[in-house]
Amino acid sequence: MALVASLIKKCACMKNNRCSKFFPKGYEASTVVGEDGFLQYRRWAEAANFVERYGIRLDNGWVVPYNLAVLKRFRAHINVEWCNKTHLIKYLFKYITKGPDRARAVIETFGAGVSCCDSHGEAISSLGDQPVNAQKHPDDVDEVREYIDCRYLSSHEAIWRMFKFDIHFRTPAVERLAMHLPLMNSVVYPADQPLANIVDDPRYMQTTLTEWFTANTIFPAARELTYIEFPTKWVWNRKAKAWHSRKGSRKIGRAIYINPSCGELYYLRMLLNVAKGATSYEDLRTVSGVLHPTFKDACQAAGLLGDDNEWRECLKEASVWGTASQMRQLLVTIILFCSVCDAPSLFSEFYTYFTDDIHHKIRKMVGLPRYKVPEEHLRNHILLELDRLFVKNGASMTDYGLPNPDPTLCSKMKNRLMAEELAYDSEMLLHVHETLINQLNSEQRHIYDVVIQSVYGKTGRCFFVYGYGGTGKTFLWNAIISLLRSEKHIVLAVASSGVAALLLPGGRTVHSRFKIPIVIDESPMCDIKRGTFLADLIVQSSLIIWDEAPMTHRHCFESLDRSMRDILGQLDSSNSDWMFGGKTMLLGGDFRQVLPVVEGGNRLDTIDASITNSYLWDHVKILKLTTNMRIIGMGRSGLAAKEVKDFSDWVLSVGDGTAKGTVEIDDGDSELIEIPSDILVPRLDSAIDDIISSTYPNLEASYSDPTYLRERAIIAPKNDTIDKINSRILSLVPGNEKVYLSSDTLVESSKENGNLDLLYPVEFLNLLQFKGIPHHKLMLKVGSPVMLLRNLNQSAGLCNGTRLIITQLGARVLEAQIIIGSHIGDKVLLPRIALHVSSTKWPFVLSRRQFPVRLCYAMTINKSQGQTLQNVGLNLPRPVFSHGQLYVAISRVTSRKGLRILIDDDTDPNTNATQNIVYKEILRSLW
Repeated sequence: MALVASLIKKCACMKNNRCSKFFPKGYEASTVVGEDGFLQYRRWAEAANFVERYGIRLDNGWVVPYNLAVLKRFRAHINVEWCNKTHLIKYLFKYITKGPDRARAVIETFGAGVSCCDSHGEAISSLGDQPVNAQKHPDDVDEVREYIDCRYLSSHEAIWRMFKFDIHFRTPAVERLAMHLPLMNSVVYPADQPLANIVDDPRYMQTTLTEWFTANTIFPAARELTYIEFPTKWVWNRKAKAWHSRKGSRKIGRAIYINPSCGELYYLRMLLNVAKGATSYEDLRTVSGVLHPTFKDACQAAGLLGDDNEWRECLKEASVWGTASQMRQLLVTIILFCSVCDAPSLFSEFYTYFTDDIHHKIRKMVGLPRYKVPEEHLRNHILLELDRLFVKNGASMTDYGLPNPDPTLCSKMKNRLMAEELAYDSEMLLHVHETLINQLNSEQRHIYDVVIQSVYGKTGRCFFVYGYGGTGKTFLWNAIISLLRSEKHIVLAVASSGVAALLLPGGRTVHSRFKIPIVIDESPMCDIKRGTFLADLIVQSSLIIWDEAPMTHRHCFESLDRSMRDILGQLDSSNSDWMFGGKTMLLGGDFRQVLPVVEGGNRLDTIDASITNSYLWDHVKILKLTTNMRIIGMGRSGLAAKEVKDFSDWVLSVGDGTAKGTVEIDDGDSELIEIPSDILVPRLDSAIDDIISSTYPNLEASYSDPTYLRERAIIAPKNDTIDKINSRILSLVPGNEKVYLSSDTLVESSKENGNLDLLYPVEFLNLLQFKGIPHHKLMLKVGSPVMLLRNLNQSAGLCNGTRLIITQLGARVLEAQIIIGSHIGDKVLLPRIALHVSSTKWPFVLSRRQFPVRLCYAMTINKSQGQTLQNVGLNLPRPVFSHGQLYVAISRVTSRKGLRILIDDDTDPNTNATQNIVYKEILRSLW
């Protein structure tokens, strides 16, 4: 344990290194802080009693005080740092060596002289050494002018700075290396420069990678280093765009991490980690004198890839119970997410299992029940179905070495993304629109007219529809979408969460649709290049609907804005001056709900991340929905509409921070609110069992009923509480549980980190837990509900947050049934996939091969956003910790009788109050 204590103020009672007021006789304390930062106490007599009462003794014999009485007697501030994790070293150096201490000085004027006060408040005259007792008139006091905030600079610190010694620095220097396929490097050029000049200038094609090839061709000494090792002995001249032999300090190279789903680029990076002396891309693909057609083939020939036995066993096991369509989806999932070495071999070995429904479809099309489909024709149809699945996931079969289907069987349209958006049944949608338009209320109809007018007029306006749950936002989206799509307009429907995307017709998550970077800051753009299918789709779109917008970081909106201005500015330069390139945007959501999550951020970081603090917000037109359509519907059906209205009003008051009995605490954002007694669950011996019995009555009889599980869940603020509840419920469910252990490995970014396997053994990696990543040990039973943790196939309803029920447990594959969204009842096959985790806490990237699911008898509040349930049990072992969490939790249900709250935060057992957090400045931005 590294313990650092700093004495800020000198004790007033210290005289001749003795503290007569506090220390017993025989004790003496130094007034100087030791070289390592510890406040030193020398012992001249027996000190055991003193140490026991007032401090802790260190191994070196020094004593560091921790008792509050010591701080009060010394009038001192003790700063204690406990460093037991690697990432705290950076914080420790920053805080301890950041510079001199701050001081507060007081300057006072007394007649012709000026006096100041020392840290103990004694006035000292500037004309002499005697204290001045004169007092100023109270009316003349101006504290703002009198107090000066300054820094105390000691003599040794002043000398250090005078000689210009380094205050802080980092070593060694790092050279970031380019990583790209042939002629696919990024080019940055002035906007006013003609494109022809850019294309004709070879300097724009020169990168650290291409010039590495050149250096290997010219200099024999360069051929002894890999691309990653090259900066250790060679210097990159950015101006000349060339490598030169290094004569000075050492530098290390770093190549960005490439996900296996990137195809050939991933395998190129793998080769560059080991290949030496390559002079071209073809040279990289040459292994043992054989030129391979792809980088992937070269990696396999060099022994850099493992075999595909696990995926073969997975497909073989799934073929026993899986349908042909399920098997095709399983193959695509494995290829996209599992780093398959030889995808064509997997296809050739198992493609006969993909044919059953193809046989039936072709025989029905030709009208011959016994028609024998030619092998080549059958194979092309299967490839066509696989191609559609790859396109829906934003990938291409050629990236993985699979053959393309016969062009005569493919659609005439080249852009498959656009073909998918234009394939809706116009007549059916027109009929749906006529049904929906007659049910819109006046507020909805006004928004409908304004949006449609903007789309037809191409005015490029941006709207935000603000409404709480039950006001009919989704109903309004469907009415607008059905009209425009019936007229062959392209509408891109996206949502911030996977669950919300499932409620939109043809919905996708915003990150997958627009390729928004997961790690984002103020500068990046979306990964959408001009001329691609996605860019053309955006150009042809008429409207973009973005649901649950408030929970997305403002930088995501700004990145999409910059990308759309760039794409649409190619057609018309004036579009670059319009927000989102002149496309009509329709945002929606409720700012009472959870705001963007900023990892490690505080209240100010969360508020700053909100879209209300973006430069875009000044140009957004706010439209409000205030009529609760849910209550009106209940009134028409004869149900207790007043009871529902009272409950809805209470939920809204919690979201606004104005609930009855509210008592503000802290800075005004936190408040204590009273929970009605009929909603509270009494605290008995076991809080977990109490919340389980109130939320899951008759569990043993209905544990595998999809309807029973679909309409209820337990919600809590933290993941550790969720894990305990899920484990407890699983133990109560009948049946044998099956344990799945993950395969954890490290992804080495360079040879410099070659010893990471020794520093972080597998057993340590298995203990690590990350947000959004399944645990190493996954326990499941047939009939248990799970939540998907990855977007596998959004067109099939497999989004992050989709809830499913396990129907079969295999050794390498799971069969599960979807229980929410528009694909309820569909059965899917789930393989283990490779999930990559990078965290600032650890100096490595972890690859965990595990089923991308977790139990969801209970879920966190943030994960529950967007879910609609009939019965919710809110377990609060600790209060909520962020804006809108309590509101989200209690608004998951539509009626008061479906909500139960258990407060178990080690306070008064009879308490009926809990903490609620509302950032009211966010709500004021909508007024």
